[in-house]
Amino acid sequence: MTRFLLLGLVAALACGDDDSMMADAGGGDDARVGEDAGACMPRPVAERPDPGMCEAFATDYAVCEDDAWAPCISDFGTYARIEPEISTIARVGAFEQIAPLLFDAERDPSADEFLMARDLYQEEEGLDSRVARRYDPRADAPEGTDCTLDGVPAMFPDYCVGPAILQPLILDAFAAGMGGETPRVQAARIEAGLLWFLYASVAKESLTCTTKAKDCDSAYAYYTGGETERGGIGLAGRVMAADPYAHDRAWDGILGLRCWRDLDPGETATDLALREQARDQIDRATTDGVAAVVSARLDELGTGSAEADAAHWAFVQVLGRALFRPLGDRDAAAATEFETALGEETPPADASTLRTLLANVFDCP
Repeated sequence: MTRFLLLGLVAALACGDDDSMMADAGGGDDARVGEDAGACMPRPVAERPDPGMCEAFATDYAVCEDDAWAPCISDFGTYARIEPEISTIARVGAFEQIAPLLFDAERDPSADEFLMARDLYQEEEGLDSRVARRYDPRADAPEGTDCTLDGVPAMFPDYCVGPAILQPLILDAFAAGMGGETPRVQAARIEAGLLWFLYASVAKESLTCTTKAKDCDSAYAYYTGGETERGGIGLAGRVMAADPYAHDRAWDGILGLRCWRDLDPGETATDLALREQARDQIDRATTDGVAAVVSARLDELGTGSAEADAAHWAFVQVLGRALFRPLGDRDAAAATEFETALGEETPPADASTLRTLLANVFDCP
């Protein structure tokens, strides 16, 4: 029997029992089903972004549709928190507080604005505390690699992306910006570095959710900033503006991750095949979304001042580097061409070649 046919029965059985479809690992007040959540209804086609020529994989999760997934807590279309409080939301909120201080390529942020932004970045248990230890499980490294040990980040920079690449880049940009050195460029590097951190964090938290269920909450929050109704700030806000369909598919993936953890609720999850279905769905969508954000910034080249162009190019050089691995996985020649182009100090006179390259490789999430 398919999920679609079972949903009415599951909803009926769940009424009045808040825990009937919650992971045993914990559930906050938002993790409810039954009459409070309403009946499961597929989303009207009119509410879905235009997919163009794209089609979802047969293994992908989609809310309340006749697919290969069993009934679960995500079928009502909202993310059901495992814990009532998600500390990650404050970190994405800090990113959004930094944005009006620094992230405007049409003006030079002041030294005081850089100082205020750095204070937000370095709040206790804030962004810097997580950037400093962030690793990206999608990169190659020997099993057991510990990025907190001296010398290890330099040996495996793509895996130990936080301490090896992102934290030094961001702190150097803050220092240079406060010193008055190309402030727009430094601000763009900070913005791109933080978006790269959010992108890597979704992948990391969706994996460690296997043994720490509340990390699914963090994966959701690092992408959406804790927003509901398929909205989003931080990375999700940028992806939604650049590629609404990729954003929509990322939301389905996040809900799929929560569905897996609902169906596999032990202290340590065991259905790793289903976990990887959800993680692959999230990664395809967020990667295509990041590519769209980079392409949108390439579109800005040549539309403003020389200073704005320098900032846009700095942004592309940093966030574009996050695409080297997935580009290489899909098209080695395109990856080499893209990496070579981003190594140039100045932007190309015509960025259409790079935009076309990204569009051809990241064609469907």
